[in-house]
Amino acid sequence: MMKKLLFLFSLLIITLAAQAQEATQSKEDQAASYVDQGNAKANGGDWSGAYSAYSSALALDPKNASAYYHRGMARQNLKDYRGAIVDYSKAIYLNNSDGDSYYGRGMCFYTIGSKDKSCLDLTRALELGNSDASQAIQNYCN
Repeated sequence: MMKKLLFLFSLLIITLAAQAQEATQSKEDQAASYVDQGNAKANGGDWSGAYSAYSSALALDPKNASAYYHRGMARQNLKDYRGAIVDYSKAIYLNNSDGDSYYGRGMCFYTIGSKDKSCLDLTRALELGNSDASQAIQNYCN
């Protein structure tokens, strides 16, 4: 009798773990869908709609570096530079090899008057292969 109970309990634990993994995967898939929706809105110039879609993605998957990067772009286009810096910083924290996040943050730093921080980020963006960083460094850092 005890062996049957132990077996059933083990089976229950395995089932619950599998369901939790499916739920997590489902949230990641839903978040990716929101990022895609945000990208479509951004491509159409609807930065407010894009911001909302990226925020929805982050509510489902708060470790989604791409959603933070794209929401940073939306905020930058909405002229919320400090908010964009926060989002780009979170994207960098989650994926520090993304030159685009450094570039975006560097441009926002420049816009708010933090030239030293801007040039550091733009240099890092260039090191990571961002093709726009070279011209920005020439324009703003030399």
